[in-house]
Amino acid sequence: MATEYELTLQDYLSIMRRRAPYLLGTFTAVLLTSIIVAITLTPTYRATGTIMVESQQVPENIVPTADKSPLDERINIIKQRVMTRESMLLIANKYNLFKGSSRFLTSSELIERMRDRVGVELLNSDGMQGNRQGQATIAFTLSFEDKSAEISYQVTKDLVTLFLDWNVKLRTEGAAETKDFLAQEANKLKKEVERQEGLIAAYKGRHSNTLPEQLTLRMTMLSRAENDLREVERDYRSTKEELRTLKVELSAAKFGMNDTPSQSLPELKAELARLSSIYNESHPDIKALKRKIGALEKAGEETDPGSAPDRATTLAVYRTQAKIDSANARLESLAQQQKMLQEQIAQNENAMILTPKVAQELDILIRDRDSAQKKYEEILGKKMNAQISESLESENKSERFTLLEPPILPEKPFKPNRVKILLVGFFLAMASSGGLVMFLESINKRIYGTEALTHVLGSRPLAVIPYLPVKEEGIRRKRMLRQAIIAAIVLLIAAIVAVHFLYMPLDSLFIKILTKFR
Repeated sequence: MATEYELTLQDYLSIMRRRAPYLLGTFTAVLLTSIIVAITLTPTYRATGTIMVESQQVPENIVPTADKSPLDERINIIKQRVMTRESMLLIANKYNLFKGSSRFLTSSELIERMRDRVGVELLNSDGMQGNRQGQATIAFTLSFEDKSAEISYQVTKDLVTLFLDWNVKLRTEGAAETKDFLAQEANKLKKEVERQEGLIAAYKGRHSNTLPEQLTLRMTMLSRAENDLREVERDYRSTKEELRTLKVELSAAKFGMNDTPSQSLPELKAELARLSSIYNESHPDIKALKRKIGALEKAGEETDPGSAPDRATTLAVYRTQAKIDSANARLESLAQQQKMLQEQIAQNENAMILTPKVAQELDILIRDRDSAQKKYEEILGKKMNAQISESLESENKSERFTLLEPPILPEKPFKPNRVKILLVGFFLAMASSGGLVMFLESINKRIYGTEALTHVLGSRPLAVIPYLPVKEEGIRRKRMLRQAIIAAIVLLIAAIVAVHFLYMPLDSLFIKILTKFR
């Protein structure tokens, strides 16, 4: 099996000589195209301004900042505010940015094109662009691209001004809105606290006798009333016994069985004087003694001194009856005291039974009041912080944007990168010309060279007849040489033009070269 023939360096050189017109023509055409593209592309200028984010001057542990949203988020919010349709149209009309395209594009398409030409790049703490995780944003750049360096500079200045103004406006409005909102919430909570206070006061008024704080007093009053009731009941029983005894004495006195009075008028008066020093005039014993003394004095006046036995009997009846009246009056008073004490005991017991329920409902009202009071105090604290934050914003003491590097008039176009286009065109010219030659050779079935023929035949030829050029071939070769020289001159001129427009003007370059060799 015959092996595939491998081309040698001599074969490659032979191919290049044979295909020189295609090789040079393709290379020249592609390179000239890249030069024309690099020269004819419209330059785009970019003006850039840098805004630094300064932290709050007053420490946050003393006055916390009102806006705690991430800086990247706030920058994006300001960007959306700045790049509204109204702002973009205002800037576009101010500088007549779309004077040639307004006939073919709608206003929405023009606005989108303008937004695409606005750039916002974040700078992290390492001074690198982009928002890397874990690295704080300390500044950002604003840029605008346009075919005119002056327009890009002016528009960038306007964008920087809008960013700074919107930052102050949003932060000031945010602080004011926060303060107003918290003031409204504080008023609502204050009214709620006052309403809860009113409910508690009204509830205490309705249940003034069953309040929890009166439970100890109620227990003391109950114990005292029970002791008083026991004493009254004891006095009531003893008075009833005394009344039964007096009724027996009255019956005996009526039948003359007891002529000796139990007590004389002086003794009763002495007893009255003794009790008056202890009790007041409304005491039952005092009243009874007064009735006895009055009865004895009346009996003494009405009876005849001559009839002593009858007089003694009558006196005994009067005295006994007076004692009975006194005992009845004392029983009536004790019964009233007993009824009153029983009512007091019933009231105290009923109040003590209702106290736990009242305490539970009162605790619910107090808990609601305390919860509303706590929220009210929290809102008041936040309102105070919001007022301080508003003062910081108005005095420009909080976090702020500072113009670190104002936009400058661009001296060189941002794009296109003509050097890169020329380099790409050069390598593309080499690749395309070589590829064309390889393609032509792959479809060409002719055999060139002794080695290739030997590989096909399997043996070397006996003789090699050299190629004998004719006159027409010489003329054609001269014409091709002349075309190559012209192409080289064109390439040289194009290179000089590219250097002049893309790198440095020729006069400046010549002066620079002269200064180096002096």
